[in-house]
Amino acid sequence: MKKKTLYIMFIGLSLVALSAMAPIIPVWAQGKTIELSFSHTIPPVVPLAKVYQAWAGMIEERSGGRVKINFYWAESLLKVSEFYRGVQTGQTDITYYVLGLDYGLMPLNEGIKLAFMGYRNLTEGTEIYNQIFSKFPEIRAEYKGVKVLSARMGPAYQLHFTKKEGRVPGDIKGMKLISLSGSMAKEMLTIGAAPIDVKVGDLYIALERGLAEGISCHIPILHAFGILDLVPNHTFFEGGTAMGPDMLLFNLKSWNNLPPDIQKIFEELSPWLGQELIKADSGYEAMIVGMAKQKGHKIINPVPSEVELWKKAVQPTHDKWIAETEAKGFPAKAVYHEIRSLVEARR
Repeated sequence: MKKKTLYIMFIGLSLVALSAMAPIIPVWAQGKTIELSFSHTIPPVVPLAKVYQAWAGMIEERSGGRVKINFYWAESLLKVSEFYRGVQTGQTDITYYVLGLDYGLMPLNEGIKLAFMGYRNLTEGTEIYNQIFSKFPEIRAEYKGVKVLSARMGPAYQLHFTKKEGRVPGDIKGMKLISLSGSMAKEMLTIGAAPIDVKVGDLYIALERGLAEGISCHIPILHAFGILDLVPNHTFFEGGTAMGPDMLLFNLKSWNNLPPDIQKIFEELSPWLGQELIKADSGYEAMIVGMAKQKGHKIINPVPSEVELWKKAVQPTHDKWIAETEAKGFPAKAVYHEIRSLVEARR
């Protein structure tokens, strides 16, 4: 009896050992649906959300139903400040990410967002960033632990004020302004404004209660987060004060676990996604500007001589960025001059 018991224990332990050594079979190899989580900041009702949903539908269709993307809108899974770390560590499989949200995380990439670099529109800005991304391995290397699935220039930052106007740099001196971009915060300080760090979920309260006198952000933010009526004074520049890439980041392990044919589907649809997002943003911006005009908002379009004043005012931050980033061992000067050359080549 004792021998029989020992024999059974031996067989059981052997099976456990064998199962431990057996390779882990990926979900897709088991014929199961691959479910991927996608974290985003925007509510599901805005035009951009519809584009992402259409993209997810195309992936599901082209994969024969093997892939399903579950969206977590309006920071319902992760807060915007957690997006990069969240996708890097696998808390989400895919995330929308705005370059510069974690200011200092990617110092070389942040050069693309310096104010008044001269990008005239989203398509031009996207082309320039993708060329920089392709040319400089140091740019790509800053995206650690993630797969950059799609990158396109996001909507241009403009200036919006609660009570005052901002035609020239001197007009915003001393003003408390929300900055959703770390680089723009530095440039505001250079001009003499007082930048305030407010998360997107708190924008309405900060503006409505007078904690801030304005905001530097792209136009879709005004509608998506319900703050348009709080900022009836706008300063619009061609190409905005700055632009920065929006992108989809994929958790590297989740990406590597996808079968090659599904990876190919994602990659083939990335250009379509970028183009459709630009179209949606452009249409969304036009709608919001139309709403602002109907409400009687004041819109200022600075003339070239006034724009030159802004460029001159922020140039010290460009020089400082080059010096500080070079000191960290990055080719900041080469990247900066390449961007300038690509901008000039399109004139």
